Amino acid sequence: MIPLLLQNAIVFANILSLMAISATLALSKTNVPNFAVATFGTIGVYITFTCVKIFRLPLYSSLPFCLIFGGLIGVAIYRLMIKPLRERGATREEIMIATLGLDIFLIAILNIYADYLTRAFKVMARDFTFSAYDFSIAGLNGVFVASTIFFVATMVSLHLIFTKTSLGIALKAMGEDQSLAECQGINTDILCLITWFIVGALPAAAGVFFPVNWISNPTVSLFIVVSVFASCVLGGFSTIYDAAAGSYIIAMAQVLLIPYLANIVGVWILPYGFLVALLIMILTIVIFPKGLYGLPWNTIGEFLLKLFNYVKEALRVKA
Repeated sequence: MIPLLLQNAIVFANILSLMAISATLALSKTNVPNFAVATFGTIGVYITFTCVKIFRLPLYSSLPFCLIFGGLIGVAIYRLMIKPLRERGATREEIMIATLGLDIFLIAILNIYADYLTRAFKVMARDFTFSAYDFSIAGLNGVFVASTIFFVATMVSLHLIFTKTSLGIALKAMGEDQSLAECQGINTDILCLITWFIVGALPAAAGVFFPVNWISNPTVSLFIVVSVFASCVLGGFSTIYDAAAGSYIIAMAQVLLIPYLANIVGVWILPYGFLVALLIMILTIVIFPKGLYGLPWNTIGEFLLKLFNYVKEALRVKA
């Protein structure tokens, strides 16, 4: 039996992982710092809301719709904003500012859509949860089971794509040097479209799981964006594996540590969980700016092995 708090921590880790992988792919493959990634997740929340509340579909049947529509939104953003800016010679920093403006625009659209749903369909489209639509199996919450299965399936699928297919090789080449990849005959425009489909689809899929455990509204991205980018920074913006590892570290620290501290200092600290993510992000930038990816894992592995052998020998002597 997995404790409920640990289940919630893993669900949050799965959500952060999907968003962090999206942001990492956008930067590592297309050289775009996407500051609207958390709002892509909010789009998924409202796609799910529409499926459940308007069309009366089961909660997790909205997952394919989030993947498809989220991916199409990602493609549209690349075609209508990212690509034109690049053709005009915009720098990475200028494109980053453009994604900040995009984030504000998308939040405004989501607020308008929430108001429309409230007035047209008489439903509560703000500050809602979907916990009543979840199921349980063998003492486990459905959102824990569904999000974990989807996260594992996503990691396996992306791993196979990046390591076993010509598409993955081409994406790796584009991420290392787009101009050189074009010289080798690779159609980088198609690859950017594929990448941005994934960049839009994964956060939107995460939006299916978030409202089950946490209250959602059009501005919820403002409260989780720090955790998302803390995960990316901790992962070094390098690979999907480091992004996922960083997300799990951030989620465990944020969800498990804050309730523990609340028992010590008081419940007033509960709304400040994002400060844990912010502190970890600052420490990462200061101490090891390349994140987990830049750590000397060979040296760490040798140290842990020596420590293990030392402890084993000490226990043997003591016995």
